[in-house]
Amino acid sequence: MKNNLHFRQSHIVSIKLILFLVISISSLIADKDLQFSNYIRSNSSYLIKPIYAIAEAPSKILNTISIYIDTKENLINKNKDLEKKVFLQSGIIQKIPAIKSENSRLKKLLNSSDSMLTSKILIAELIKVNLSPFSNKVVIDKGEKSNLYSGQTVIDSEGLLGQISEVNKDFSIVTLISDPGHALLAVNARTGKRIMISGTGDNRNLKAKYISLNEDVIEGDILITSGLDNIFPEGYLIGTISKINKKINDNFLKVNVTPSSSLTSNREVMVLW
Repeated sequence: MKNNLHFRQSHIVSIKLILFLVISISSLIADKDLQFSNYIRSNSSYLIKPIYAIAEAPSKILNTISIYIDTKENLINKNKDLEKKVFLQSGIIQKIPAIKSENSRLKKLLNSSDSMLTSKILIAELIKVNLSPFSNKVVIDKGEKSNLYSGQTVIDSEGLLGQISEVNKDFSIVTLISDPGHALLAVNARTGKRIMISGTGDNRNLKAKYISLNEDVIEGDILITSGLDNIFPEGYLIGTISKINKKINDNFLKVNVTPSSSLTSNREVMVLW
């Protein structure tokens, strides 16, 4: 009885094998002529593609984030470099009004500009310390370690700021041109006439002194450093004449000058050598 059962099972297995072989051979022949497998593969790819996309998504997200971070850091660094370059150039181009207004001094001013390009300029940051409510002084974060010395000129992107009056190891004090005890010799960029400028204690206002009643000055005249006072180099913007009061009984005109520099509201300044 057992032998008969074993014979039947072997017989069934043989039949199945032959059947599968026939199906396989038929499929191969049909695929060769009709290319069924290509058709199935091409249609099944629509189902497989989303699976691939899902599997690849984490890697793409990480790559995108990495590229974004790198790009952002590069842009930030480039932006900082460009800001520094613009800041430095703004100090150099302050000589343009003088060059435009006086053709007779063009060569001299251009030579002065060329020499400035090769001179040393140090960018310093203002330390937010109020030395005194009545003081026209600011503190910068550079000192003896940066080879700074008393008397150096300090400017910002708009014009003349002042000069270093005290140097310490890690910081320096700058006396602003608005300080009541400060004076300098300026030049009217339009006429070439020299004008004495003094501080008033008000960071928004300077005073032009000893201007005769018949002097050729008008509101809007640009004043620049003359370089003749042995304090400041030539050609830097000081300010603009904002108001002129003329009284017959006075010996001189009363002239107010608005500083070009923003004085105490700066974040960065430039120290010149």
